[in-house]
Amino acid sequence: MDLMSIVNEDHQQNGLCFQNRYLETGEFRGTGAQGRAFSVRDTILGENGLIMKMSSLSESYQRELLVLKAMTAHRGFPYLYDFFTIPEELGGEHCFVTNYEGECIGTIAARSERRFSYSNLMRIAFKLFWTLETLHMKGFCHRDIHWENVLLRRERDGILHLKIIDFGLSLPLEPSPSPEQNLTSWHASLQVCQNQSYTRFDDLTSAIFLVMRFVPLNPFGAERREYQTLKAEFDQDPFEIFNDELEWIAGLYSEVSLQRTTGYSHTDLFDIFYKFNPGFDPTSPITYRIVRNQLIID
Repeated sequence: MDLMSIVNEDHQQNGLCFQNRYLETGEFRGTGAQGRAFSVRDTILGENGLIMKMSSLSESYQRELLVLKAMTAHRGFPYLYDFFTIPEELGGEHCFVTNYEGECIGTIAARSERRFSYSNLMRIAFKLFWTLETLHMKGFCHRDIHWENVLLRRERDGILHLKIIDFGLSLPLEPSPSPEQNLTSWHASLQVCQNQSYTRFDDLTSAIFLVMRFVPLNPFGAERREYQTLKAEFDQDPFEIFNDELEWIAGLYSEVSLQRTTGYSHTDLFDIFYKFNPGFDPTSPITYRIVRNQLIID
């Protein structure tokens, strides 16, 4: 069987390494704590619009690969195109390839002074909560939701689709992961900053904090050593910093906090989106405009 036959037989998720199959295109390149990513072209099948992530961290790679395999067919998650490990004599790095899924929401927000309309804030929050619920239903927590790990992309139908990426810290929800490292950050919940075991509610809290970034609100400052104290103050009265039009954000935070004790309820959580403004549909498309070929959220 020749090379093309092997690849065509199952070119997705095959785990085989073909040297020089993927050629970097130069359209995108980024580096993070879990590895580096860049745009590539599949020279065998001629596919464009692909992103390769390379990492020397075996544990991180295995975590991410496990989630990508489980979530690749679900809306809101990257499509796993291929994965493999480069032979040791050539570097031994672990690689996976996904479709290009869009721009980081933080990059997009910077074009509008990190400020989105109140309507779009709710639309984004709803889509993010729905996507995280899908991940949780498959038995995983993300543990690193922030504005570089949430993407938006304008699809052919003109609608912006939201996806989450970067599962290098992800773990099964059960049993609740105990912290193997200090995860204190601006987007982490108070409980995570207190070094408590991770739960689905910590993902949801990070999603709420992400939305707050685009009000824009910054109740936690910029000093890592102050995050826990300032989050504890916010936790005492989350409604204090929101105006009437944004009280639903505080309502989400309070409901998530309550469910840490009472257990998860989809209905109680998502009802907040619908009941706050019964005339508004939180599932409606995110509004935007294109200026000089760049996406700008209203």
